Amino acid sequence: MMLAMSKSNTPAPALSLTQRIHQVYNDLPTGERKAADRVLDMPGELALWSASELAEHVGVSNATISRFVRRLGYGSYDDARREARAMRAVGSPLYLAESCDADAQSLSQTLVVETELLNTSFSQLNPLVIRELSNHLATAPRVRLAGFRNSYIAAEYGRSILSQFRPDVEMLNAPGQTLAEGIAGVAAGDVVLLVGLRRVPKGFRQFISTIADTGADIALIADPSIRKPPEEVRWNLACAVATPQILDSYAGTFSILRKLALATLDNLGAVGRRHLAHIEAIHESLEELK
Repeated sequence: MMLAMSKSNTPAPALSLTQRIHQVYNDLPTGERKAADRVLDMPGELALWSASELAEHVGVSNATISRFVRRLGYGSYDDARREARAMRAVGSPLYLAESCDADAQSLSQTLVVETELLNTSFSQLNPLVIRELSNHLATAPRVRLAGFRNSYIAAEYGRSILSQFRPDVEMLNAPGQTLAEGIAGVAAGDVVLLVGLRRVPKGFRQFISTIADTGADIALIADPSIRKPPEEVRWNLACAVATPQILDSYAGTFSILRKLALATLDNLGAVGRRHLAHIEAIHESLEELK
């Protein structure tokens, strides 16, 4: 979903590394084309290798690599490598893809990675923030959740578990409606829980500012790619998502959402259990679950 439209007088964005290669590919000499093929296959490795290492892997001279990056419009190899590093930092799967040995993909190594992410995510949680936020999630007139791309899946999970304990918990960016329609249903005293995992779409900060204008309290679950949370956010919860593999992991994110739901149920007490019992009674009446 688009969050912002570009104005007609906005300068065109600079071409990415791979776009530059595709633009000149047909005119490349044989040696430079070998370098281009290797970078297109694994652009993230450019962030890790020196010019000499790339030349060795491709089987060309250092001078060929220098000519190649200059032909792409970079002042030096380091300029191209900085761009590749920036794309890795924001979580582009294309730039995270790199050669991995079998051990890195094993079940035991994956378990180690997931465990480390959980430990990192929970070590950053402030119990006071969990306590205050869960209290507001229990008592707010309305609770709305939102997220984009993969963050939508996490936000929808948060909605599904919170709605078992209290009414009026919905997605702010539900399918079939515009963002404006979702925001228009939010008012002062409501809580909006946002999930902002890398890579958030353009206009995400404006989206937050527009929600803040309603007077609602905002909580943000985000990874370190949002280095400075917007000042309109009342509660910030950090989680780790980066892994040595091509795909990020959301184990920490889902665990934080589950922890918030459990704390919210604890705040609701008997009211939350009655709501859950009411839902179960309707399930039985409809005979919709086995």
